[in-house]
Amino acid sequence: MKKYLAAFALCGLFASPVLAANAAVESAVKTFEAVGNDAAKLKTYCEMSKVMSSADAEDDSKAEELDKQMDGFMKELGPEFQTAFEAGADLDPESEDGKVYDAAMDKLDDKCGK
Repeated sequence: MKKYLAAFALCGLFASPVLAANAAVESAVKTFEAVGNDAAKLKTYCEMSKVMSSADAEDDSKAEELDKQMDGFMKELGPEFQTAFEAGADLDPESEDGKVYDAAMDKLDDKCGK
């Protein structure tokens, strides 16, 4: 999970402010569940997850290409998913909200066969 957040921070996708944590986390969980139940969106998410996992965050020459790929995935997944994904940026992983958010992301990742 932290690897995913680091990859998005590199890409500059955390531009919008996070809403009140509880409401944002609840909305994110529902969005992740919806993506997990939609075969086409789940396939896109799994492809995105694979790209993020293999991305070299230290290689600046690949950052622009990664940014373009991530933008494409986010467009396919929709604005609700992007908002949900970005909601995790400012969460403390040790907080209750952080734990709920991470569990929802892990559940979605599990559907990708990881």
